[in-house]
Amino acid sequence: MIAVLLPILLAAPASQDPSAVLKALETAGRGLKTMKAAFVETKVLTLLSEKNETRGNVLLQVPGRLRWDYTAPQPGVMMIKDAAFARYVPQTKQVFRGPAGGEADLLVGFGPGAADLGKKYEVTLQPEEKVGAIATWVLDLKPRAGGGLFSGIRLWVDKTRQIPVQTRLTEPTGDYTTIRFDDVVLNQTLPASAFDLKLPKDVVEVK
Repeated sequence: MIAVLLPILLAAPASQDPSAVLKALETAGRGLKTMKAAFVETKVLTLLSEKNETRGNVLLQVPGRLRWDYTAPQPGVMMIKDAAFARYVPQTKQVFRGPAGGEADLLVGFGPGAADLGKKYEVTLQPEEKVGAIATWVLDLKPRAGGGLFSGIRLWVDKTRQIPVQTRLTEPTGDYTTIRFDDVVLNQTLPASAFDLKLPKDVVEVK
């Protein structure tokens, strides 16, 4: 049976006061067990005035499992499973492994970790925007001392489902990555093999 997150009725947040939106993210995050979605990831290199776009699908299972399947322009897989990181590059038949690090920030605001946003970041509420047809609240997150790989994170939070539908991750260099989530499905049972990484026999492991 597919569980759904019940919409939370919120009063309109006071100007520059993010507390109601943070509370909504926390409540929705506690009810999140799985998520699957399509994504469009746009990387902007500011000094080079260069933009690169990738597409694919993402799976999340709480706790501790995250999988990104890249389909265009080149196939590939990035996965976190039980605190271990793996990235498979089919073109070179290499798989890179190590402990999971800042990759989890790609889905900041999802799951139980949403409860700690106010502790890890200085949070400000920006004017509301639409992402496609979806009305959203906009939060800017600035890491507190010693936190994160990014100098800033922006979240566009769906006002109905209280989950991020778009994330922007800004690096200290000024380069940034925007990830838009489409066709989001919550709390649907995932196959037992969803987080198995199937590799060819001649793959080269790099650690």
